[in-house]
Amino acid sequence: MRCRWKSGESLLVGLSGGVDSTALVVLAAAFAQRARSALTVSAVYVHHHLRKEADEEQLHCAALCARIGVAFSSIDIRPAAGKGGLSAQSRTLRLAALEGAAKRSGTPWILLAHQSDDVLETLLMRIGRGAGSRGLAAIPWVRAASPRSRIRIARPLLSVSRREIESLCRHLHLEWRDDASNANIDSPRAFLRHRVIPELLTRWPQMAKHALHASEAARSGAWALRQMALQNGLMADEIPRETLRSCGVVRCAALLTSVFGLRSMSLEPKVTRSIAQSICDETRRPRRFECDGGLVVIRARTISITSSAVRPAAKSRPME
Repeated sequence: MRCRWKSGESLLVGLSGGVDSTALVVLAAAFAQRARSALTVSAVYVHHHLRKEADEEQLHCAALCARIGVAFSSIDIRPAAGKGGLSAQSRTLRLAALEGAAKRSGTPWILLAHQSDDVLETLLMRIGRGAGSRGLAAIPWVRAASPRSRIRIARPLLSVSRREIESLCRHLHLEWRDDASNANIDSPRAFLRHRVIPELLTRWPQMAKHALHASEAARSGAWALRQMALQNGLMADEIPRETLRSCGVVRCAALLTSVFGLRSMSLEPKVTRSIAQSICDETRRPRRFECDGGLVVIRARTISITSSAVRPAAKSRPME
């Protein structure tokens, strides 16, 4: 199983009332009933207080959980437009609320209902915004709920399409609630979902699954580069310029992308390529590249990379 939870571990489902999370909580409940060892499933609805329909969605989720024997609770959040916009703020608060609920209940796993169409949407949005290789690793099967957290977020439906999930819910006579805001094509995701992706899937029916495979390949490559960066000492305060210069511009840029990610530094791909070209050229005078979260200084023999926040990188971790 891609999500790797152990028999007997409890699961918490993020339940919105939409078709994807409805299918997920029902499948999780069925899985728990068939498990031979003790396995508990609970569900949490996060109330954002942004739409008038949310109260009815909350009641719908509570009724569904009562019907299938899943413990249900609701958490209130009140996001406001901040850095990244209202959507980003809502997502941050929602994930924090789910992690908090998991901690309080001693649950090691949070299940979210992303599926393959979500991967395709995310991939197309990131390409449209000029994402580099790290950005193409769209949605992981498993990741930590927050840095250094022991709670894991898993997405067991990631290889299943929205159409397949809707077919399952209809077959089981399950009702769900559609978020009306998802139909507003002024948002990039809704525009892709309703105008672009249906046309793409008409021509290439398996495109969403192919997007998932491409994203997994990008994630594998990013993980391999991260290990190379750690093993070659590229997290040191001073890096011998020849260490990167001997790699050539293309590999140097790839390694720098991993180093910047480890240091929580945000650089556009074209800036990273420019830095790599400067490292590999013959110029010996110092050059500075300032970016969001750090500074890169290239000298004749060394490269220094400083950042305002550096993630712990002493240990090599398995790919998720």
